[in-house]
Amino acid sequence: MENRRNLYRILHVQPDAPEEIIRSSYRTLMTKLRRHPDLGGDHFTATLINEAYAVLSDPAKRAAYDDAWRDLAARATDVSPPAPGAPAAAAACPFCGAAHGFTGRIHGTATCTTCNAPLAPAERERLDAGQRAVSRVPRRSPLTYFTGWPGQGPFPGETRDLSLHGLRFVTHSALPVSKVIKVDCEALVALARILSCTDNDQRDWRWLIRAEYVTVRFRRTRGGFFGGHA
Repeated sequence: MENRRNLYRILHVQPDAPEEIIRSSYRTLMTKLRRHPDLGGDHFTATLINEAYAVLSDPAKRAAYDDAWRDLAARATDVSPPAPGAPAAAAACPFCGAAHGFTGRIHGTATCTTCNAPLAPAERERLDAGQRAVSRVPRRSPLTYFTGWPGQGPFPGETRDLSLHGLRFVTHSALPVSKVIKVDCEALVALARILSCTDNDQRDWRWLIRAEYVTVRFRRTRGGFFGGHA
């Protein structure tokens, strides 16, 4: 099975999901969660989602895939443990735990094929001469977040400001400090660690969350975060 991808995880559904749930999840991913390239998503992720849907929406292809996956799982249970000194298992996504196979320095566009989380660690931006960092850029836009994987989200929110190192957003629910969540908005997708959660004292969005990126992938150029010296 090519790359041993779990097509059900790519579409965020359970293996016993009926056809209508698969179709609904596909539409949600491509439109509401903006995975389609025309809506700001990246081409690689959209291709994976389309390939998964092409298989799972076709009864014959889905049955063949399920048979192959069960056979793969059965053979995996017969694998002997690695010998002492053998190479370590592939590194795993810090959010969903799926092995991603990257070693060494992870490229900035690397993405987990299971939960779509970015894999490259967030780094403090190195500025060229004549540039200054803008600490925060006010921006209000819809945001979704997951508190765990699978099935713990998406939940709605709205950004208040963004920077190269973190963001602030508002939600309907309080989030515990130090928890790592996956956030997705028009500007970026990131794993973010909660730094603070305060009562926003507003009817629509009660909680104000401040978070720092653990991993991050910006959808467009980062030029909007910079300005030249006057």
